[in-house]
Order: sequence, then C-alpha cells, then structure tokens
Amino acid sequence: MREADWSVDRLKGEIDALGRRGLSRQEYFAELGPRLRRAVANDASCWHTLDPETRLLTSDEPRELVERGIYSEETIAAAGEVIVRSEYLAEDHNGFAELGSRRVPVAILAQSTRGRPERSARYRDLLEPSGIPHELRAAFVLRGRVWGAAHIARREASGGFSRRDADILAEVAPTIAAGIRASLRFDAARRGSGPEAPGLVILDPAGEVELVTPAALPLLRSLATAGVDPEQGDLPSAVLALASFCRSQTGAALGSYVVTVPGREGWITLHGSRPDPGDERIAIVIEVAGGPRAATVRLEAHGATAREREVATLIARGLTNPEIAETLVLSPHTVQDHVKSLFEKLDVGSRQELVARVFLDEYLPEVMQRTPLTSHGRFELD
Repeated sequence: MREADWSVDRLKGEIDALGRRGLSRQEYFAELGPRLRRAVANDASCWHTLDPETRLLTSDEPRELVERGIYSEETIAAAGEVIVRSEYLAEDHNGFAELGSRRVPVAILAQSTRGRPERSARYRDLLEPSGIPHELRAAFVLRGRVWGAAHIARREASGGFSRRDADILAEVAPTIAAGIRASLRFDAARRGSGPEAPGLVILDPAGEVELVTPAALPLLRSLATAGVDPEQGDLPSAVLALASFCRSQTGAALGSYVVTVPGREGWITLHGSRPDPGDERIAIVIEVAGGPRAATVRLEAHGATAREREVATLIARGLTNPEIAETLVLSPHTVQDHVKSLFEKLDVGSRQELVARVFLDEYLPEVMQRTPLTSHGRFELD
C-alpha cells in the first residue's frame, strides 16, 4: 500500500473543516473516508452512527466496501446484518459500545486477540472469508457521548495495522465525533419534521431570508423582540449577528460557530455555518438548548421500572455491574437485583441476550429501514 502522506495536524484540520460544512451524514462519511486514507492507509472503511444514550447502532454507511470491491450491492446487506448482530448476540473483541467506554476508544483486532484474530467470531464469520482480515476499529466520543464508530479494513496483501495507525485515528476521533454530531443536526433541520426537529434558516449572499423551515418559526418568535415578525421575514438580532460573523470569517477561521441565547421559554442554541467554502449563503440551525427527554430503549413495554431502564441502558453501554453501581450510586447487590429482574421481565438469560432482545426488536428494524435520525442521534419516531 502507498505510504501515508498527510500529517496528523493536516488530517485533523481537514476533518474539522469538513465537519463545519453542514454536510448530510452520507456526504460527510463519503468525504471523510478518502481523507483518513491519506494518513491511515486502508482498503476500505465502513461508518456508523450510534445512539449517544444507549450506544446502540442507528445507521451504517458501507459505500466504500462496495465501491472498493470487497462486497457487491447484492452481498453488502447480509454482511451488514452479520456485523450488527455480532455486536449484541455474543461477546467479541472491540465491540463499539465497549470501545466507547475506553480512555482511548481505538483498537486493532490483531493486538486485542494477542496475534490470534481467529479468537474473534467476527473475524471467523465475516472478516477472513471476505478477504479483509486486518481490522482497525474506533468509537467517536465527544464529551462522554458516543456519536459514531468505524470499521477500517485492509486486505491480506496490505498488511496489518500499526500502533501508529491507531494513534493517528485516536487523535482525530473527537474531531470526527463533532462532525457526525453536526451532520445529524443539519440532516434533521433540513427535513424540518418529526417531534424533535430543529429549525433551519438560510440567508442568501445579500443577507436576505432564502428559507425558514416551519420548525424554526416558534423558536425565532421566542427570540424576537417587539416589532420583529419572523413570519414576515424579520429575524431576531442574535440570528443576524451570528450570520454576519460567519460571513466575515475567511481562511483558517472559516467554519461553524455556536451561540446559546435566552428566549422567552428557555435557552436556545444557534449553529451558524457556510454550507460550502465557496458559497456566501449562511445556514443557521436553531434548536432548544440541551435537547428534550433522554433517550430510552423503550423497556416500558416489558414492564421495566424507571431504575431498571437506567440499568438496562448502562448494560447496553457495556458497563459491568460494579461500574453501574458506581454510576448510579447503588450497592452492587441492588444492581444485581435489578439485573435479575430485567432478565425475568425480558425472559433472557444473559447480558448479551438482554441487549440483543432490546436492540434486535427495537433498533434493528429501524437500522435496516434507514429511519431518519434526530439531531440528538436517536431514531425519529412519533
């Protein structure tokens, strides 16, 4: 394989600029893969989003695996299902949820298995038969929340990944996480529908309103002072100031900017950026600061109590019983009682089976149907 020719600093700068362009999730991943390859040589990559609350997979983007000849359009779906199910039906090395709990959320399969990758069911069932035995994995964490993950592959002839490869990916991982978070925000705002949709305002090069989505109007009214009518094209001063600032930035300063301002019903966050470096238009996503309710894995249907739902969510994140006890400030004995109760209510016999029951019943259909995601990384469901 060709030697990597980008420095870490250049890669980080490129990814940071990419994440600030307000791209859709698919566009972001499509441009991210080739950039990463310039510093971490590989044959293909597959990208995922995760629910930040439960750390369960919510979407995948395996385009490179098809474009670079590892799978075909006919075989990629079956391969993806194997990956999804391998995360939750059995213990395996370097699961995405478990990686998200590590101080350094990046790992090489050959190193994790002490040079015996055949110890991994994923290697035996998928990687080796597919001709991509060398695997580098990462979870993308920002402020303790996991927004996505990646599988980076090499063929046998390309050789294994090095510690330096893993170190480079670890250094840029938070920047990738920020880009995924931004892509979800802009995707949700462009749709302008669903219970958690943020609003989107686009200003043309002259500063005139080109687009205001319906979801933006109540938030703009919350910011507006007397005499400012968003329905007539007027905008609050905070929005105009942010747009002016974004338009004034050039060169290295060009990017996305975030401010949080008080509205009549609470704090509101504005995210301003240029959709493209050569475009003088300004896009501003507007949403309630902090987001609405925390995501759950919808365990209410199984009769789980509020505390049991908390425990189940932490199990999905890969935490052990002692770690759950510390997180919830409970005794290990109490946590064990909650786990036992969950097993009984869901009719399962292990932690893996518990997560699989919740994930495969509730999440997998949405993943396969490519259900849109909210700006908070969850499925857009009524």
